[in-house]
Amino acid sequence: MIGGASFIRTLGTKVPGAWLWRMLMSISGLLFDTIYAAVRKGRSSNLSLTTQVNRQMLYTGVEAFWLVGIIAFLCGSAIVLQAMLNMPKLGVSEYFGKILVIVVVGELGPFITSLVVVGRSGSALATYIATMRINKEVDALEVMGIDPVQFLVLPAVVGIVGSIICLNVYFITIAIFGGLIVAKFTVDIPLGIFLGKVLDALTFKDVFFTILKSTVFGFIVALVSSHCGFNARNIRMVPVAAIQAVVGAMFLTILFNLFLSFGYYVL
Repeated sequence: MIGGASFIRTLGTKVPGAWLWRMLMSISGLLFDTIYAAVRKGRSSNLSLTTQVNRQMLYTGVEAFWLVGIIAFLCGSAIVLQAMLNMPKLGVSEYFGKILVIVVVGELGPFITSLVVVGRSGSALATYIATMRINKEVDALEVMGIDPVQFLVLPAVVGIVGSIICLNVYFITIAIFGGLIVAKFTVDIPLGIFLGKVLDALTFKDVFFTILKSTVFGFIVALVSSHCGFNARNIRMVPVAAIQAVVGAMFLTILFNLFLSFGYYVL
């Protein structure tokens, strides 16, 4: 790792007991290192980076399609079912499209896909890097003049961010499809009317907001998992790193989800 972000990490150590602050400062330092690694040339070739990114997206994105698809279908079906059954009682049936956009596109899509990625890929990435750290492979990379951040963290960040964005779009599509089926069989809403309501409620701001959330959550998952992996010091810390990665990434995802939603809907 480069020393350019050491002052950021030092700030985190100056606040006794503030574990959250120290973690945020350390992850911020890793983010600084990752950005620097992305813009500078190193011994890691572009071909190697592309291969690692492809492998990361295969494991994180493609292999999670079936799980995300099932969850999306169930979520979309449940939301539309509740809306179809309860909104007529309130006299606001015409707003089900807006509700579907707010709940699925703005909240559940990026949030649930990030949680799935945290459970599958975040823990695996933390375990992988922690094992390399224990086996002195990270030290070997540094001896060979290869930046571990450029070789390990940068491909993980690119692959996970790209995967979460794609999975989010996939989630939203399947959720709307599930809601369409429920609407068809409960109140017999025609396909054109259902999609028309959803598309009328969907704006460019909603699309930008859900992509922004996916990007932020992707950075959180990749950086927290990498950070926990690098902090492993002995073999017993490998499973601990995986647990810390899952818990830390989930906590920060929920926290940033709250901040982003508050900023978008309130401010």
